[in-house]
Amino acid sequence: MTAIASPAPGDVIAKPQREPVLVVSDLRAYYQTHYFGIVREVRAVDDISLHINPDEIYGLAGESSCGKTTLIKTIAGAIQPPLNVVGGSVRFNFGGAPLDVYASTPQARNAIRWRHLSYIMQGSMSVLNPVRRVRQSFIDFAFRHIGQPMPQFIDTIVAHLERLHLQANVLDAYPHELSGGMRQRVTIALATVCRPEFIIADEPTTALDVVVQKGVLAMIRGIQREIGSSMLFVTHDLAVHANLTDRLGIMYAGRIVEEGPTAEIFRAPKHPYTANLIHSLPRIGDTAPKKGLDGVPPNLAEPPPGCRFHPRCPLAMDICRRENPAMEPSGPGRRVACFAVTRGEPS
Repeated sequence: MTAIASPAPGDVIAKPQREPVLVVSDLRAYYQTHYFGIVREVRAVDDISLHINPDEIYGLAGESSCGKTTLIKTIAGAIQPPLNVVGGSVRFNFGGAPLDVYASTPQARNAIRWRHLSYIMQGSMSVLNPVRRVRQSFIDFAFRHIGQPMPQFIDTIVAHLERLHLQANVLDAYPHELSGGMRQRVTIALATVCRPEFIIADEPTTALDVVVQKGVLAMIRGIQREIGSSMLFVTHDLAVHANLTDRLGIMYAGRIVEEGPTAEIFRAPKHPYTANLIHSLPRIGDTAPKKGLDGVPPNLAEPPPGCRFHPRCPLAMDICRRENPAMEPSGPGRRVACFAVTRGEPS
């Protein structure tokens, strides 16, 4: 029998590489309409590739109408006409059981929802039925997935609410009887009570004041660590990303233009759009005037040729007007879609 040598002091033992929980490849999702002989196509998600690792919070940032919500609906398989997937794939890997969202049956997609894949939707009142008590919402969302008799199921719900600093009497309340912060915590509890492997959070702190927001973010991070799930966290608020996410993708006009560790992107943004976003943040003691970007975001029904940011970009070159820059590696763990970065500054 061959002896296995023990590692010498100071040797680094490599951890086994775990497969990503989510892999999105070349995803394209367009709003397509055909009325009165007029065909219209809005390219809201156009050639996006990304992956999210186990136990990771991946942030998605960008200004309003850049396609963030469309992207996460497409990833969740929660699309309806006129939104259609016209190319690419979305693959989940839950405990070694891969699932291609758009190559699987509706039954297979429904089987993973809430038990393996959950969704914290934008605005708590969009989730909670205003004419039903909170208890019934938990029964509707989670009872069949948890599979416990009703008394034990309610005990499980009460214990989970306590983790989010909510008392048991919340179950007997109607949504309008709760504050905005309490409703948001109930929404988070609904999304996490089944201990899913993957959570999508769409602007979960938008309507909250900064004090309540801080508490909700701490709870989201705490619950995510406790259950060991991965998360796709979407918000336009870069300060939230700085405090919560591990990696960050910057989205502009239906495409991701930069990706990397959150701390590195804030320390040294590479894409000119990312740099403008970060430089727009207020800083204590900084009294210099802030200058916004010239121009407006493009119309995604008729996007400009080449790089979609070139009409507003201070570094634009001739090639930017002709060709779409691919996402290319730009340092450890980073990718950027910008000719000025990958081919050098313009002369």
